[in-house]
Amino acid sequence: MIINKEDFEKKARPVAEKIIEHALLYDAATDNITDVKVSISNNYEQENSVENSEVTETITGDSWNVSVTIYSGDKVLNFRQNTLNLEKLLKAVDDNIKIIHLIPQTPDKILLEQEKLYKGKEKDFDKYDNNPPSQEELIKYAKKMEQAAFAEKGIKTAREASISYNAGHSLTIATNGLDRLNSSTLYQASISAIAEDKDGMQVNYNYSIARHFADMKDPDEVGRKAAKDAIAKLNPTLPDSKEIPIILSKSAAASFFSSVFAAIDGTAVHRGATFLKDKLNKQVMSSEITIEDNPSIVRGMYSNTTDSTGMKSEKIIFVENGVLKAFNVSLTEARKLGIEPIGRNDGRTNSIVKPSKISKEELIKDIKEGIYIKSFLGGKVDVNNGNFSKQAHGQLIKDGKITDIAVSGFIVSGNLKEMFMNVSIADDTPKLPHHKYTFATPTTRIDGIKIAGK
Repeated sequence: MIINKEDFEKKARPVAEKIIEHALLYDAATDNITDVKVSISNNYEQENSVENSEVTETITGDSWNVSVTIYSGDKVLNFRQNTLNLEKLLKAVDDNIKIIHLIPQTPDKILLEQEKLYKGKEKDFDKYDNNPPSQEELIKYAKKMEQAAFAEKGIKTAREASISYNAGHSLTIATNGLDRLNSSTLYQASISAIAEDKDGMQVNYNYSIARHFADMKDPDEVGRKAAKDAIAKLNPTLPDSKEIPIILSKSAAASFFSSVFAAIDGTAVHRGATFLKDKLNKQVMSSEITIEDNPSIVRGMYSNTTDSTGMKSEKIIFVENGVLKAFNVSLTEARKLGIEPIGRNDGRTNSIVKPSKISKEELIKDIKEGIYIKSFLGGKVDVNNGNFSKQAHGQLIKDGKITDIAVSGFIVSGNLKEMFMNVSIADDTPKLPHHKYTFATPTTRIDGIKIAGK
């Protein structure tokens, strides 16, 4: 069942406090308990699936999860239980705490130092929908997506028309002073449309996500776009193998720019498994590129005042005018690298590639022959050496215009070291929060790309 934030805290806080009190009373000849952290979460989920305007599946349920971390100096022990039963939880503490003397020392994993804890007021980023729709309204949304897809000529069928609703609360308290209470809702809707003509079939997937139901994309538009993009894929040709400029749609660009975060990930940097490991404060991308991460966007998918360690999460510019300014590190990774933590213990938040001042049309107009890539279809990106190889589909570009000629089955290959430097972007970065993107990127051009086709 769905519970509100106040009722959740009334149930969770006393349990968390009693677990901490119980663990601190543990007495052993060799290992004293120095700190305890308890995280308790509750999630209610509902998923509704539709096929041919009929409800095919409805799944509902709620769950409790309790995570307990016990510290004995530099020794860190963690376990989880899917119950809020205090008797069972205290027994689990007793059972696990007995083996803490066997745990190796991991000083990089201890709690955040008290002086680094954020002690101000948590900001409300409006991530919880206090007026959720009824189940009937959710089902109506899924049916509308499907009906809109079927309305497009050339669509054979639609499948996996579904919408889910999640309402969750979490509380984390610890002996270092950490006290963090969060609540959020999440809606996710998706559909796959299948187009068919005499030469074959093509499928396309589309979706919408939001913290509030009112922010979801109109279901007619979600279904219609899935259908139109499936139809646009029909009768694809295999382009010639050559070196040409490519234009990435916003979706394809988000996939491409995600390679930046893979290359500046703290673990990869610590292991020396990224070509950007020694590039801090050096030019690594085109001077057009600035990548910002902002945890303070109202209704943002990953907005928070602090990260899970209790450190303040503030806006960070990871890449500024092509210069690498920061690695994306957790608390443990920061300690291993000997640098200050950045309030990103849970990864990036709401990320944005800042737009340029030229339009999508201007970005494309001088391309005599190229490819507009709508999405990548799998492949490999190796941030250790920078090698990039992904299959893609899209449309041919001729004389500065995106044509209706579908292309598919080709491989886009290159090296990120050169690709990053050869990037140009348009002025159409979506504004966050967005019904589709958590990483907002503009239409993107990369010159000198090798296409492996026929």
